[in-house]
Amino acid sequence: MSDLVLMRKAGQHIAETAAPVLGFTLVYATTNRLPLALTAGLALAAVVAVYRFTQARSLLPAAGGFALTAGAAAITALSGEAADFFLPVLILRATVVLLTPIMLLLRWPPVGLAAGVLFGRGLAWRRCPARLRAYTVANLVWVVTEGALVANQVRLYLADRAMAMGAFKLLVEVPVHVLLAVLMWVIYRRLTRRPCDCHQVRENHQGERS
Repeated sequence: MSDLVLMRKAGQHIAETAAPVLGFTLVYATTNRLPLALTAGLALAAVVAVYRFTQARSLLPAAGGFALTAGAAAITALSGEAADFFLPVLILRATVVLLTPIMLLLRWPPVGLAAGVLFGRGLAWRRCPARLRAYTVANLVWVVTEGALVANQVRLYLADRAMAMGAFKLLVEVPVHVLLAVLMWVIYRRLTRRPCDCHQVRENHQGERS
């Protein structure tokens, strides 16, 4: 898979994730009607889910993304607070940020896991020391940046500034995530310039166990 295709997939994933927020934020900002805004967010989440499924991708990301938006809509409808639309994703992101240092110590960088799912590579990268190191370094860059973004969204949520949360997501987080994806890919490419013979690595491990 070429670098261009990988970058296109990463950008597409970022855009698909932002689509429900775009629908919710624009409709709520222009109408101030929460039910209508929730409908718009759910409609775009459904469109994204169908598109992901028809593109022969895994059913889990398609269903998971829609379920997350549906859960957010249900919580918001029950509370009547627009800021709660962002709560489930915010909790998920904060949890990943907090768990990342532990996963790095265990040599399971979340960026590597995400890349394996997104690009269909599975866990093959874990058998290659160079790739494992590259994902670990890239993950350190990610967790610092993502931690700062999440901290700001938590601040806005506690202040009940729903529109500011939506605007920050679309105008700041989306561009930052695109640039971050490019930066992490550059780091990965530089640290994996030399080919890694994963088959040889596996044979060495098997030899050590015998």
